[in-house]
Amino acid sequence: MTNRHIVARAPDFRQGSTPRPNPASTGRRMKRNVRVGDRRTTIVLEAYVWDCIDSMLHREDVTLDAFCNMIEGVRRSSSMASSARLIVLAYFRLLGQINTPPFVDPDIVSKQQSGTLESPPSPTGPLPVLQLAIRRFAQDEAHGR
Repeated sequence: MTNRHIVARAPDFRQGSTPRPNPASTGRRMKRNVRVGDRRTTIVLEAYVWDCIDSMLHREDVTLDAFCNMIEGVRRSSSMASSARLIVLAYFRLLGQINTPPFVDPDIVSKQQSGTLESPPSPTGPLPVLQLAIRRFAQDEAHGR
């Protein structure tokens, strides 16, 4: 009786089969026309960045033109497209930090477990984070980061 070892191998894409591209790395770019001040311009960004911008602007109830004018007011040396990418990154990082408490309060946990924890009054809408993200970008840009 012979012992056979079966080795699982990753598919070899050089032999004719093609890998599925990562959607984030396909390089598909989209153009959108915006009005910045008195001029019209085109911004070219990756499709997934536009998806993030659309989500952010919908949540914040801000138009794309207004967003681009906010960027124009704070950017120094970065292009409009690079600035938009960095602000989107800062926005979702801040949103994640706001939604993730940095600590656990034992008193709150015991009240929650006993059923005596009362919810705070609900806010009128989502907490606006866009201004914080733009401020973070402006500070980083001013310090050359």
